[in-house]
Formats: sequence, C-alpha cells, structure tokens
Amino acid sequence: MKCLVIHGSPRRGNTWEVLKLTEEEMNKNGEFEFEEIELAKENIPTCLGCFNCIIKGESLCPHKNTIQRIVSKIEEADAIIITSPVYSMQITGLLKNFIDHMSYNFHRPRFFYKKVLIITTTAGAGHKEAANYLKEVMYYWDVDYVLTMPIAYRDIQLNDKNRAIINRKADKFALELNSRKVHEPSFKSILMYNVWRAMSINGNGVGIADCKYWSNEKLKETNFYPGIPIGFVKRTFGKFIFSRFHKK
Repeated sequence: MKCLVIHGSPRRGNTWEVLKLTEEEMNKNGEFEFEEIELAKENIPTCLGCFNCIIKGESLCPHKNTIQRIVSKIEEADAIIITSPVYSMQITGLLKNFIDHMSYNFHRPRFFYKKVLIITTTAGAGHKEAANYLKEVMYYWDVDYVLTMPIAYRDIQLNDKNRAIINRKADKFALELNSRKVHEPSFKSILMYNVWRAMSINGNGVGIADCKYWSNEKLKETNFYPGIPIGFVKRTFGKFIFSRFHKK
C-alpha cells in the first residue's frame, strides 16, 4: 500500500524522527511503501495569489510543473502523511506555500478516497492548533479519513509517553488503511460540495474551471461524489443546501 509523505520541515530533525518511528511501527501491521517528498528540496516558488488555478484551471498555474508532479503522486498513493514542525505557533511556511498552491482543490475536490495522517511537532506549544488547521484543510479537500498526531517534547530523546502516542497512532492509521473502509463524508464536506456544485451550475461567482469541473454528469446529479456512502439524513441535507444555493 502506497503512502506519500509530504515533509514540511526544511530539515531532518525532530519531525523526521517521529516520521521514521511512525513508518517503522506501521510496517508491523502490514506492508507499506513510503515515498517522501521533502518540500525544502522541491524549490517551489512562493504562491503569487494570481487566482489562475481557481478561475482558469490549475494547468495555468505559473508553477504548475512542480505542483502537478506532486499532485500526480498524491493521486497514485493510497494515503498521505503530512508533517510539519511548529514555527511561530503554526505550520512552516514551506507547507503553507504548498497548500496555497492547492487552493483550487477547495473549489474542485478530488481526493475523496485518500486517508491522511498529520504529524506536527514542537518543543513548546502550538502543535495541536497546527494539526487542527491541517485537519480542517483536509476536510475541505474532502479526503476520506484524517488522523492527527501532535507531539510535544523538549528532550533530545523521545520519552516513553511520546513513544506510546506514536505507536498507538501509527497502529491506528495502519489498521485504518488495511480496512479499506470508505467513510461517510462530514456535514461540512457535504455543505461545501453542494455549495460549489450549485454555484458552478448557476455560473454565479465562479470561474470557468469550476463550471467545467462540476458540469461532469456524475457530479451534477449527486449530493456527493458517486461511490461514497451517504445516509438519508446527510443526503437530505445535501439536497437542501444545493436547492438553496441553486435558487440564489
């Protein structure tokens, strides 16, 4: 099973150590293939905020060659592991810059079957807040499953408490991958999915890339991505949201 690591640290320090321990523990629960992308080595230019990816399409991003190569690897993987130390109470600028380049995915989600593990580390504070921020982003990307692993430690060596957290979370993520279960989307995911679907069909306040994406027959007629399980209550909620925004 393929796991793509997006390493958001500019170096191989504490976060890298936690990642390696996680990989080691996961492999006790099955055969996993890890590929690591270190963003510091990718030399991704700063996002210009030009909105080309959102309005006209991601193929018109001025940095598309680097970004789309990483996106292709995400699409090929079964799972994504995102790592970041805490810098000034948040994720690193390296990782934020990559997320900024992926802004179009908030409008046109595509990673519905991906499972995500988020690892954040700190010698002080902010690890939980950074992990929760990344978790929020992943929900807007409409991924299938998200597990966070915020770790705080000041010692050179990880203490027993942190090792226990790493082992427990790594085991849980491995078991989730092995289950191949597809989860129901959250209400938040259903809300945003149907907001963008309705607005794009109306052509109201969105770009040509959104209209083209949501004009797909599979997406145009469903309250969530085809093949994803959705119960009666959430399906009704999706229909209500779509109806409200479609009328507007």
